[in-house]
Amino acid sequence: MRNLHSYIHSFTHSRIPILTTLYFVQGLPYGIQARFLPIYLRTKNVSLTNLGFIKLLLLPWLLKIVWAPLLDRYSSKQTWLLVSMVGLALASLAGAATDEEHFPSLCAVVFFMNFFASTQDVAVDGIAVAILSADELGKGNTAQVVGYKLGSIVGGGGLVWLSEYLPWHTLFLALSITYLSTILLVCQLPQLWGIYIRKNKCNGDSKTFQSNTENKREPNINGYIRTSQEKGLKDVYNKKAEGADDRNAAVTYRNTSCTDGEKKRRGRADDWWMLEVLRSPGTGWMVVYCLLYKLGEQGANGMFPLYLVDQGVPKGAVGMWTGVVGQGLSIVGSLLGGWLLTGYSKRTPLDLLHLTFKLRLLPIILQMAVIWEGSTRESSYSYGLAVASMCLLQLVGGAITTATFTTMMHCSQQAPPIIQGSHYTSLATFEVMGKLLFMTVAGSLTDFFGYFNIYVFFVFLSVGVMPLLEVCPINFHKKQVS
Repeated sequence: MRNLHSYIHSFTHSRIPILTTLYFVQGLPYGIQARFLPIYLRTKNVSLTNLGFIKLLLLPWLLKIVWAPLLDRYSSKQTWLLVSMVGLALASLAGAATDEEHFPSLCAVVFFMNFFASTQDVAVDGIAVAILSADELGKGNTAQVVGYKLGSIVGGGGLVWLSEYLPWHTLFLALSITYLSTILLVCQLPQLWGIYIRKNKCNGDSKTFQSNTENKREPNINGYIRTSQEKGLKDVYNKKAEGADDRNAAVTYRNTSCTDGEKKRRGRADDWWMLEVLRSPGTGWMVVYCLLYKLGEQGANGMFPLYLVDQGVPKGAVGMWTGVVGQGLSIVGSLLGGWLLTGYSKRTPLDLLHLTFKLRLLPIILQMAVIWEGSTRESSYSYGLAVASMCLLQLVGGAITTATFTTMMHCSQQAPPIIQGSHYTSLATFEVMGKLLFMTVAGSLTDFFGYFNIYVFFVFLSVGVMPLLEVCPINFHKKQVS
């Protein structure tokens, strides 16, 4: 019993397992959307074009860029985290009460699950940017990718397999219980509730600010993490604030704690917040990269399982290989990528991307060969090659994702502190935007050109993104503010 208590205590006082858990529950709706529904509906003879349009249910992930600044400015990330998870629990309960044959109701449930999951993503990203130091970025982004993919495994291939044994309402009831359990866990985590302190604590005649975070970082008057430039001016603020009311103290603190660069940024306060994000160093390149880097890989991952279903391979087998085994190998790839970026190697994320982009071409070309041969169900050799190519693509893709999200966080930590959460969320939104828009039309393109011809296009996209790495402006060796 003591060992169990020690384990729970170590878990609740560690950043990485917490982030992994939050990203896990966040990945469940994506698995349902990306793996479960396409395979299930393709067995019902739904066209590839219509399956592509179903990707529009992921629209909240694209539009979260609109409400991300509101979450930064109103209430705290912890409050929004709880609100989003309560919404996910309620949406899952609605799914349990929905008739699986009623397609509009099913789509509505998945849409709202995506909406609340995307809101949770904004909150968790902001928390991660605040609590992770520069040395923890590799581990933190590994937790993000691994946790999210574990959730997508359970929500995707896991549901495909379990649906053979359990009724629809039982699956969604289990999802709601998972979300409710996570809510109870989050309420017990001191790290999350000590990040943003929004009220001053008086001690005699002077104003002091306190933080409960492990690394003793102190929040500023707006509740955001203070930079090292601000910390040295705390005494100046305390002297000027003595005897003043809270409002005048806040003004004094703002005027004495900002650098010249911060004053210029505040002088542009009337600008649209997205312009402030785009002005940050390296952001323009990062946006273009996020829009393009996954298109060929995503197209192959989306179309090849449907090709196997069309060839008569049982949906349970397809779901197991692509949604469970393949995603499991994707997690292994993410762990490998994180390991290579956390001190055991001198590689930067850019070095890892150079290597993995080249390796990614092999499984896509192998899948082209399987489609060209065209007898996957009858030929054990062709079937084995199909399985191997799916697994290899997921393995390499996991490492690419970890390196990419680490690069994104490096870029966001070079942005002004007050917009770092929105900056990272914006980059993540562009990353989703590229994949979502492409996969919306990929089904129509495949219906029109055929599987083999569309794979030629996938190879072209995978090769075409490589030159972007040669002009990357992000300085990975720059020491970040913790």
